[in-house]
Amino acid sequence: MPKRILQTTGLLAALLAMLWVGCADGDEVDFNHDIRPILNERCVVCHGGIKRQGDLSLLFRVDAMQPAESGKQAVVPGNPGTSELLRRVSHHDPDERMPQEGPPLNAEEISKFRRWIAQGAPWADHWAYVSPTEPERPAVSDPAWPRNGLDYFILARLDQENLAPSPRADCPTLVRRVSLDLIGLPPTPEQVASVCDDSSSARYETFVDSLLASPRYGERWAAMWLDLARYADSKGYEKDIPRTIWRFRDWVIDAFNQDMPFDQFTIEQLAGDLLPDPTEAQLIATAFHRNTMTNTEGGTDDEEFRVAAVIDRVNTTWEVWQGTSFACTQCHGHPYDPFRHEDYYASFAFFNNTADWDQDNERPTLPLFPEGNEAEGLALLDEIEAIEKRMIEIASTPEMEEARRAWEGQLDDPQVVGKVLGTRQNEVRRIAQTPEAERDDAQRAHIRYIYAEIVEDEQMDALRQERRAKQIALRDIKPILTPVMKEVPPTQRRTTHVFERGNFLLRTEAVEPGVPASMPPLPDDAPRNRLGLSQWLVSPDHPLTARVMVNRFWEQLFGIGIVETLEDFGTRGLPPSHPELLDWLALQFMHEHQWSVKALLKQIVTSATYQQASSVTPEVLERDPRNRLLARGPRFRLAAEQIRDQALAVSGLLSDEMFGPSVMPPQPPGLWQNPYSGARWQTSDGQDRYRRGLYTYWRRTVPYPSMVTFDSPSREFCVSRRVRTNTPLQALVTLNDPAFVEAAQALARRMLDETAIGDDPVPVEDWLTTGYKLALARDPSAETLFPLRTLYDEAAQHYASSPDDAAAMTGQSTNPELAALTVVANAILNLDGFVMKE
Repeated sequence: MPKRILQTTGLLAALLAMLWVGCADGDEVDFNHDIRPILNERCVVCHGGIKRQGDLSLLFRVDAMQPAESGKQAVVPGNPGTSELLRRVSHHDPDERMPQEGPPLNAEEISKFRRWIAQGAPWADHWAYVSPTEPERPAVSDPAWPRNGLDYFILARLDQENLAPSPRADCPTLVRRVSLDLIGLPPTPEQVASVCDDSSSARYETFVDSLLASPRYGERWAAMWLDLARYADSKGYEKDIPRTIWRFRDWVIDAFNQDMPFDQFTIEQLAGDLLPDPTEAQLIATAFHRNTMTNTEGGTDDEEFRVAAVIDRVNTTWEVWQGTSFACTQCHGHPYDPFRHEDYYASFAFFNNTADWDQDNERPTLPLFPEGNEAEGLALLDEIEAIEKRMIEIASTPEMEEARRAWEGQLDDPQVVGKVLGTRQNEVRRIAQTPEAERDDAQRAHIRYIYAEIVEDEQMDALRQERRAKQIALRDIKPILTPVMKEVPPTQRRTTHVFERGNFLLRTEAVEPGVPASMPPLPDDAPRNRLGLSQWLVSPDHPLTARVMVNRFWEQLFGIGIVETLEDFGTRGLPPSHPELLDWLALQFMHEHQWSVKALLKQIVTSATYQQASSVTPEVLERDPRNRLLARGPRFRLAAEQIRDQALAVSGLLSDEMFGPSVMPPQPPGLWQNPYSGARWQTSDGQDRYRRGLYTYWRRTVPYPSMVTFDSPSREFCVSRRVRTNTPLQALVTLNDPAFVEAAQALARRMLDETAIGDDPVPVEDWLTTGYKLALARDPSAETLFPLRTLYDEAAQHYASSPDDAAAMTGQSTNPELAALTVVANAILNLDGFVMKE
């Protein structure tokens, strides 16, 4: 090439470079605000965690800067002219232009890419993966309004929007609101009077303290946690047979009542069995992850469903404590967030060495023996364990090992295998097909154990018979056996492999327990097991746990989280409405409150933000229909358990009994028709009929119907937030469900009994006012009282001439006044204000 042409070419290149840089002048491009949304929306579907078309991934900076399959570099920092990404997104030829699906990028989007690359292509972590830092307290227009630190962040945002906060809610409404929020039950008339006779901040704060100290507090917040823990009284899947795990539910109630610091609450549930000399309570806490479903139907594969349980534990742990869609990485890299496919199995490895393996007997379990039988029961357990140890010793002798190898060679005969092994056959055959030298410790131990169980041998037969006799003796004592977590001994440890496309049969490279490189590392001194993982989750520099948890508690109080997508803090989740407030609350929770949930809740409910009236003007409703700016107090429908509990409470029927086995209040007949067992719904008698909703028996395939109607989940999987619906079926429940009918009857009797003064006749309005006040904690207005009086008069007229109808309505009496009051009470329990928290 002539020298002059070379010089000209070089000059042109320099000129083009200057032009590119010139295009970069102007506002600085922010990666998270300007670039990541385009990558997520238009690019990473084909060039990210799921697919790497052209061997290009734009999910991580290190990958984006590497040459692709073509040999060209998509992003060359500081040089838009040689960045293949920019050439392809702006190409005139549709066959060359990217993205190939959907419309091309517009000029503004291309300009953002050009300026970003020219500025050096700076990458930034998503806000949720950066540890929170203490934000400055913002200046506000009215320094007298805030009651504590969180109010400054709310008011500053309202100032930006030229909005003003609402006045403080009237005292009865506020007392009812905070009572429902903190203990899940309405206040008594005496409590309302006590606070509202002197509605000062001091009196209100004293009332808050009394609620936090109430044993009812633990029941209210346990109900929230049980959704996350996917707690149920049955094992799930089609068979869905009973499981005795209510001691875990009771542990959660007690932990909240004791205000167990949340870091300890975390550690005990994930790894209580790995603590030094764990207590019985710490072992029960580990049942959090024994709430996974168990499939013992004929023809199932034990190892497949053991793996399914481990997968559920990984997904639940990451959703509950990290608020991420980490489950995506089971089959491939995360499509949007900085988690690789291998990261999933590094987390899987933490949970892969527990002793449970999808068996009917739910072992390992923690027994609770009836009083007087503990010594006998513990002795039987020790004897059974000794027998099984002896069986394994015999199965490990050279003669028995040789016989086992010969037996393994016969496992290709389906008739032999199916008859002898049942649901165990698939895993046993897989192990038998693996050369002995390539088996891990768990496979060697497993096939030896199975062989000891089925081998025809005189000595083994005698041991099995002896064990069976002791098992029957143990069963006759009727211990309560709670499933708990337990690590396998070192000689039985499983090797964890990456599953190709998430298929447990396609195992690739081996991995060790670990955390994603995009997150803070495990502490050097942390054990590489569940205990180390739990300690990592609550370490002070962890970016997510405290944020995720304060957001959950905020959502319970305000109806919507600061991050609305409680389950997803990732790049596809919704951004926080008040990011500085979220960080401030997270740091307060960890450091100022030392992980105290009660202290966090008190801080929120004593704020000016929380105490605002929930009424709204048309202007504010138009500008902020979902109350994301918090210019008013919270108003939303109560949870299923709270609606039922409140009806029982105001009627005087609610039992205050705590703990114990789950109960069975009335439900429609015929729902439990399971061909696998004779289990039937046995309606509870006495006080058990009126226990709080969280004590109701929870069967996954047939959850309690009236609560399902109000959006309670089946609890087959972890549920971060219940979606509130509004359907006619809900009104049919509160009108006709036996619990609500009985509550209306009892409330009517209270209206009569608690309004009577001597022998003087009582005005009907006084009865109605009493019922309304019991239910909604405030006196009815004249406009409210008028239709209630009309309803009463019409009903009283009917029942005066129809004593049989009156008896049916009251459940016992032909008194037309009581029957008419029952109708009114039923209407009160159906008022919008009753099923709502205002």
